[in-house]
Amino acid sequence: MLIGAGCTALVVAVIARKLELTRAEKHVHNFMMDTQLSKRLKNAAASVLRETWLIYKHTKLVKRVCPGRVRLHQRKFLLAIYTLRKVKLEQRKLMDNANTISDMAKTSNSIYEVVSDLSQRLLSLEDRVQAATERIVAIQETLDTLPDLLMCRIQACRKPSFHQPGTGPSWASISSVNLPASQRRSCTLGIPTIVPRSGSANN
Repeated sequence: MLIGAGCTALVVAVIARKLELTRAEKHVHNFMMDTQLSKRLKNAAASVLRETWLIYKHTKLVKRVCPGRVRLHQRKFLLAIYTLRKVKLEQRKLMDNANTISDMAKTSNSIYEVVSDLSQRLLSLEDRVQAATERIVAIQETLDTLPDLLMCRIQACRKPSFHQPGTGPSWASISSVNLPASQRRSCTLGIPTIVPRSGSANN
């Protein structure tokens, strides 16, 4: 029972899928239906005018009014009005359906344009991120080499803080400038000198 119902539903779905019209076929169908409804609308309007004229004719332009004929044309007049309203309603529904199809097409086009714009913006954003990443890597490499450059610059600018031999006066010559001759001789020979105190010299 369930298998039969499932198979029937599947067959109906496949047939409905095959019978479904494409977009171009729907446009052609709507155009043909619009043409037919326009013809029916014109015929209904003509029927209303005809029955109106006949009612006026059989009530105003005859010497003896025939009630049966008048009622007949009145019924036809009401039927023509009903047909006219029905055709207008069908035409309005067809226009709504056509507008829905065109709105769907416009909506799909708008969605496609929005998606394309978003894709372009995403690609531009990826390019900007890639460029920023490359700049950051270059800055990092420069910062990594900065300490070595600073050390090289400091070593190049540093001057020697000690005297080389023969470049200036020695401490011995500086200290023996104001000494007597015997003490100068001992200073030049490297012998320590003892300076006598004033009290011992007097003794």
